Amino acid sequence: MLLSFLQAPPAEMADLFRAEGKIYVVVAVIGIVFAGLVAYLVWMERRITQLEKKA
Repeated sequence: MLLSFLQAPPAEMADLFRAEGKIYVVVAVIGIVFAGLVAYLVWMERRITQLEKKA
């Protein structure tokens, strides 16, 4: 009884994407965005380090 309301409702959109093979596109786009954010943060950290060394 207690576990019945703790279970998440089925994600119909995720099932549809998985069935049509589009889930891989979604995962790829999220991966590209995440990689871009990490690359930007690394680049920004290097620039800040260079500015700190000059000062």
